[in-house]
Amino acid sequence: MSRRSYVQQVIEKSQQQNGMLFVVDGEAGMGKTILLRALVDAGDEAKWNTTFVRADEIEQLEPYSFIERLTASNLFPDWYFIPDANTTPVDLARECVQRLTAESRDRGNVIVIDDAQWIDEASQRVLRYVIPRVIRRGTFLAFGARAPHVPGSFGEFLVTLCGDSSRDAAHHLKALTPLEISGLVLERHGAMISAQSAQRILDATGGTFLGVDSVLAAMSDREVSQLHLSWETDIKIDLPTDALVHSFRQLDPAARRTAELVCLAGHELTLQQLRLAASLLGEPVQYERAIDANVLAHSGHDEVILPRHALLAEAIADTVSAERARQVFRALAETTSGHRSIRHRIRGAESWNDELHEFVDSYVHDEASQGRLVNASEALREALARAELPEARAKLLADLALLHMEAKTSYLVLDILDELETLPKDMLHEMLCVVLAAHRVGAESPQERMQRLLMMHPKNADELVVLSYFAFMVVILTMRSPDTSGVAQIIALAKGLAAQLPADPATVANPRLRWMVDPVAQAVVLDCYLLVGAQRIADAETVKSSLPDLVARAEQLPESALKVDALVAIAGSEVSIGDLAAARNHAQQSVDMIDRVPEPWAAGTARVILVDCMILQGDYQAANDYLSLLEEFSFTTMDVEMRPALAALRARLAAITQEGDWVAHAEHARRQRDFVWEAYEPALNLITDCEVSRVTGDVTGVLVASEGEWVERLENTRHGFLTYRAHALIDAGELDEAATLIEQLAAWRGTRWLEYWGSLDWLQARLVQARGDHDTALWHYAAAIENEPYPLQLGLCRADYGELLHVMGQRDEASHQLSLAVRGLEEIGALGYVPQVRNRLASMGVPEANQIDDAALDLLTDRERQIVAHLAKGRSNNQIAESLVVSVATVRTHVSNVLRKLGLSSRGEVAKLHYDYAPGGVRKLEA
Repeated sequence: MSRRSYVQQVIEKSQQQNGMLFVVDGEAGMGKTILLRALVDAGDEAKWNTTFVRADEIEQLEPYSFIERLTASNLFPDWYFIPDANTTPVDLARECVQRLTAESRDRGNVIVIDDAQWIDEASQRVLRYVIPRVIRRGTFLAFGARAPHVPGSFGEFLVTLCGDSSRDAAHHLKALTPLEISGLVLERHGAMISAQSAQRILDATGGTFLGVDSVLAAMSDREVSQLHLSWETDIKIDLPTDALVHSFRQLDPAARRTAELVCLAGHELTLQQLRLAASLLGEPVQYERAIDANVLAHSGHDEVILPRHALLAEAIADTVSAERARQVFRALAETTSGHRSIRHRIRGAESWNDELHEFVDSYVHDEASQGRLVNASEALREALARAELPEARAKLLADLALLHMEAKTSYLVLDILDELETLPKDMLHEMLCVVLAAHRVGAESPQERMQRLLMMHPKNADELVVLSYFAFMVVILTMRSPDTSGVAQIIALAKGLAAQLPADPATVANPRLRWMVDPVAQAVVLDCYLLVGAQRIADAETVKSSLPDLVARAEQLPESALKVDALVAIAGSEVSIGDLAAARNHAQQSVDMIDRVPEPWAAGTARVILVDCMILQGDYQAANDYLSLLEEFSFTTMDVEMRPALAALRARLAAITQEGDWVAHAEHARRQRDFVWEAYEPALNLITDCEVSRVTGDVTGVLVASEGEWVERLENTRHGFLTYRAHALIDAGELDEAATLIEQLAAWRGTRWLEYWGSLDWLQARLVQARGDHDTALWHYAAAIENEPYPLQLGLCRADYGELLHVMGQRDEASHQLSLAVRGLEEIGALGYVPQVRNRLASMGVPEANQIDDAALDLLTDRERQIVAHLAKGRSNNQIAESLVVSVATVRTHVSNVLRKLGLSSRGEVAKLHYDYAPGGVRKLEA
């Protein structure tokens, strides 16, 4: 099938289903851009609103830069979007959805986005929200991305999203085959070539579309006219040295110079910028001829000029002499602004000099002070590529390392460590080397160098700042190590140094160090870390007595990354003493603040604590919604060690609610055991394995999950997995071992063991019940039910209580307790446990709740009746969301409401009920 026919089919499919997502990917040179531009042409022919936008590699580190580019296109002529400190991904995404759906009412939208791999992270988060909400509402979204995709990348997300629905399509461009090359020749020149000739072209070009296209473009009219006359066509192939630039070399000198200017820029240019740069060079602008020759391309109704392909741009730029390139860069520096201008100015300089260094230094200072650390970092990288003098390089290297330390991304500058080690050893350079060395994966921390540096005496205010920050870093590095025994001593040293810091950062001579100066906040965080030490040894009294003062001090701090770190440490300590409400409040406060401050150390931990609190409190809907938000926005800065913890929470929630695949998440969660140090609740993966086993009735699985070598080494845990183990031992009839364990838990109660996962009274009730002491069991059950604050545990405890009552002949009260258990579990969405309780009801001869009447059916809203119809057809939440044009979280809420109102426990029961009531009942169940 020709490219044109394929494109027409895609557009027709989009028209038939009122929109779709289309992704084309492949290695560089495979023809993604050509295919995407054909989609634009087909969209124009179909009378849809068409827009072509290309992401720019140079802007990928600038937050929301791609959304700026998108909104500046002809798609939104009346929207002048400029991001600021108040811009949030969700609000911006909702604005995009509203505008896109409004634009598509009269005729559909065709939005084609090329080079999606360069889209900045903030814009990716917006698009992840927007895509599923517009592609069934009159918008055709096409993305081109370079493959292979990095795990977790936006390109991988797009391809995966296409695979989730038969309505969408992903097209992977591979190397062309001889047959496809013959078809391309036929499409371009209207004549066939032999298989041998096609194979020769394939061998020379590697089958890349751009290479084949270059060969065909180089053919003379005579050669084209002879194609069909000879079995072995004489085709001149001079790849790879010349094919890419063949069309460029055929241009007249003026058009070539215009093409050089655009290709050297490395980004698209507006016509105004192009003309101004050309005038500074004293050259005419002849971009039309370069476009006709497929060297350049235009976008946005001809207002923007850019290279036809990135590989072509690189090939053309390589043909330009060094002197000519510097002239072009100087002209571009005058016609562009921001990080583009600084890059061009550096590249256009004859040599590195003091004036240029001061200019770069001023730019870096301004960008850093505005929080645009990525722009500052890129400028320093460009400067390092030009600077040669040792003194200049030393300052640039130190500035680059300090910028990434501030951004918590020191791992991104490990490539400069070897050169840093060669610099004269002063306190700053030594600190940079030691901290970067500690970030090397698999390398041991340089303990001796750390100790020597800590023992140094600062000679001035700048060295005091460096030493104080280094001590703070050593605290963090020690806390993230297997041996934390020396943390308290290092914290005392760090607090002493912080107390000597100047109150005003402006008094520090080196402006690159001023972000390190916040003595009040540092003191609060260090005291919070002392509290974490008390938490590790289960010193609950110290934690309880210290928290009020720390909370008051932390609340008084202005918003900052350090305030987040303090509040997260406080939240973790509150969890450790059983104050879940306060912990959730402080975790939520931290999460809300993260987007408004520079990256804190505890960004990942804040999110984990928040979700853990939601799950422990039985607020599964809130936990599901927040986890869905994390999935849509893909927080790539999540601490590596926190990802398994988050996976454990996802798996646990999925098992309890029966929403999602807990198997894959549970497998990822077990990687938590690979870390040699303990973060927040290191036993989360054990608790998840126990929960999954309990939901499925696998007593042996609980016992296996709650024992072993890894279990024995845990220290900073509240031993929730032992609660599951005690119940499983009772179920397995191992009553003596269960009694020993319950006695141990009673001794640890409130310190090393908390009752989040079930109370001591519940355990004691089940144990004495198993031993035949029903009267004592009744007393413990009554106490457990009266004092149980967590709804999941309350529901399961009521079920056990009801079963005992039934054995004792109290059938009415037994039925009442079991019914309360079912109702409570359904209300919180714990659908994984509802069938177990219903089975107990059935064994007692109590009528099942799915014998419903018309009154129950009448409780369903119109939307819920639509949900029932979809469930009856076996559709997933994602499929229902696509069909009804709502979010997956909204579908989950509707499904939970349907199950609750109808008194059912699973989606399958809804489908069965749907058909059991046919034909009369169907009219009740469907909208």
